[in-house]
Amino acid sequence: MQNLLNDFRYALRQLQKSPVFTFTAVLTLALGIGANTAIFTVVQSLLLAPLDYPEADRIMALNTRYEQQGRETPRVTGADLVDIRNQSKSVSAIGYYQGGGGEAGVQIRDHSSFTAVSAVDAGFARVLQVAPEAGRWFVDSEAKHAAVVNANFARDHFGGVQAAIGQTIAVEGQPVQIVGVLPAAFDFPDHTQVWMAEAEQPQTPSRTAFNYRAVVRLRHGVSMAAAQSELTAIASRLQSAYPGDNKDKTFRLVPLQEQLVGSVRPMLLLLMASVALILLIACVNVMHLYMARAVDRQRELAVRTALGSTRSQLGRLVVVESLLVSFAGAIVGIFLAIPLVKMLVRIAPANLPRSADIHLNFGVLAFTAGIALLATVAASLLPARQATRVDPIVALKQDSSRGMSSRHSSRLRSGLVVAEVAATFVLAFGAALLGRTMLVLQNTDPGYRKSDLLIVDADAPASTLESSIQATQKFETIFAELRALPGVESVGGVMGLPTGSYGSNGYYGVIGAPYDVQHGPQAVFTLASPDYFRTMAVPLLSGRDFTRRDDYDAPPVAIVSESLARQSFPGQDPIGRQIECGLDAPGKWMTIVGVVRDLRQDSPADAPGPALYMPLLQHPSMAAQINIAIHTRLSPVALIDTVRGKIERVDPAIAARFTTMNTMVGDSVEMQHFRSILIGSFAAVGLLLAVLGVYGTVAYSVAQRTFEVGIRMTFGAERASILKLVLLQVLMLAGIGVGAGLMASLIAGHWIGSMLVGVSPADPVSLAIAIGVLLSAALLAAFLPARRAALVDPVKALRGL
Repeated sequence: MQNLLNDFRYALRQLQKSPVFTFTAVLTLALGIGANTAIFTVVQSLLLAPLDYPEADRIMALNTRYEQQGRETPRVTGADLVDIRNQSKSVSAIGYYQGGGGEAGVQIRDHSSFTAVSAVDAGFARVLQVAPEAGRWFVDSEAKHAAVVNANFARDHFGGVQAAIGQTIAVEGQPVQIVGVLPAAFDFPDHTQVWMAEAEQPQTPSRTAFNYRAVVRLRHGVSMAAAQSELTAIASRLQSAYPGDNKDKTFRLVPLQEQLVGSVRPMLLLLMASVALILLIACVNVMHLYMARAVDRQRELAVRTALGSTRSQLGRLVVVESLLVSFAGAIVGIFLAIPLVKMLVRIAPANLPRSADIHLNFGVLAFTAGIALLATVAASLLPARQATRVDPIVALKQDSSRGMSSRHSSRLRSGLVVAEVAATFVLAFGAALLGRTMLVLQNTDPGYRKSDLLIVDADAPASTLESSIQATQKFETIFAELRALPGVESVGGVMGLPTGSYGSNGYYGVIGAPYDVQHGPQAVFTLASPDYFRTMAVPLLSGRDFTRRDDYDAPPVAIVSESLARQSFPGQDPIGRQIECGLDAPGKWMTIVGVVRDLRQDSPADAPGPALYMPLLQHPSMAAQINIAIHTRLSPVALIDTVRGKIERVDPAIAARFTTMNTMVGDSVEMQHFRSILIGSFAAVGLLLAVLGVYGTVAYSVAQRTFEVGIRMTFGAERASILKLVLLQVLMLAGIGVGAGLMASLIAGHWIGSMLVGVSPADPVSLAIAIGVLLSAALLAAFLPARRAALVDPVKALRGL
């Protein structure tokens, strides 16, 4: 122990004597360790840390799966939910919810506000077992009349938690009384702030309408496998009892945590792999520094050996010194990680699950200590081995200034350069692929106008058919007043705006073909007002647009997209054909009056698909919550106050919020943008470290070969040939590294392939960009040392000056 303490003291003195080496090594490792700590903080908080609910490992999400189709949805039908609740013995509680945190208009005292609302039954509370801060959870008998709210909502609107109890609010016109306030940290699902009480029996009993999400709590002593086996048996019985509706349908339990974060798991693992490469590059750089330092210390090590030091003692000196550098790098890395984590949370997509849980904790600090130890081993393994193999006689004879250093050391340094370039190439290629994806998305025609559009989310309070019809009439008045504003070109209302939060989809049927609600054709369902297509610049290919005569009492009509026309009426004119969909009661046939161009519904990353458009006025029950699109010659933002005033004059109870179409389209690809920014940043850091590594290696190599260069120039070598010699050697090493990185990138291509849009995992343009950047950077890093070699004075070189 005393010897080890002496080694630590000696290592500290040696590091103090070499401040440039110490600073460079610590900062290099801090970059690698800091990046790994920051990303692991996100991974640990989202993927590894358990949910903050009592016995969260027993909480499962209930999904529906069609085995033969290989298709799964995170929803269940109302009838299936009731059967599972009645027949399952493996679960202690089952609950359902609707809305999923979707924002709706909430009327609070004298104003309306968009708030994330979910409709849940009393079983939801029994599954999650979250205790209210004040009041209580509602019970089954209070369905449609009670609600619980988040503590933040209570403070924002009523001044405090206790003050909210007993207050009445209205959700889309439905009055409910607040009976409890939940902790501010609880916002499941999807940032919900208001939970409305729903009946124990789902309102929609259909076995083909997947309107509900469900969560279950397993009984104590029941394994997930046993509960899954029971669910499979229940599904089998339902298939026999309802061969039409439940054909091929089964149910699957998924741990709630996996259900919440499963969609971001591939991205997080990609980020972890990226920062692991940065740590590898950093360790290789530090290993470079140690190997260069080892040459300068060979005489010291030779003397120690001659005086009786063992191989283990010599190796321990290097390892102890590396340990001190690594832990200094870890401490600096943690200080770098703190602002980096905050930046990650700030730029993360709004839909990143559990983002509020991301913070440094003991598990992250333990991980940082672990990678510091890993960095110690990685950075010191070869230098320590090299130190133990010092031959004192040979070492005392060697003179690096006369090109007499070990060939083994030279090969090791060359191998490290190759590894560094290969790791950097993988990062650069990944960044190029994701960057190209973003360019493709930005240049993709979504099928509609993006610029000069002000978008208003408008939610009118309506809970009955009569109030819904009144809401559509109010919107018609608002449309007319907005069209009269100076600078406004056109106005359209829609439920189902591309990239918007309101919409529906499902199966449809046409006369002359059987309507198969399980295996029939599907389409996006959109409700639109007259002038909507003109406002959005969606071309009408044939037929006519909707008019104000297509109201609630008029014969039902519809407009279809060209994809739907090709899908259901190949080689035929769809105008005049009749169609029905799940948005309406069975047997409500609509006559097709027009065909419009396809568009990309959810984001530019989606392929255009079938869409069915119906008049807003003919579907009032779905038309109280809409988007208003305003095409203007002015800046869209400049119209906000005027538009808000117009809406408030028609009905102050209509909740309204504002954005632009460009912003919505940008938000729809924010996850791709987030990935591109991070991987691009990591690639830039890796490239910087690689450039420093190449520069250091070449500079040291040139210093070692000064005597050789002097001899070459004495025998007639020109300065240009010396420059060319050094650069060609670097180019050869970089080429080998690029080749190795290329093979690794192509092998890992399938992993990143699911994150690409319009770009192949072997995209030649991205390959060319990555190769060009790496080779150029390597040559740039080598140019100054190579130029220094070409300017050597042969007389001084031969004298060893």
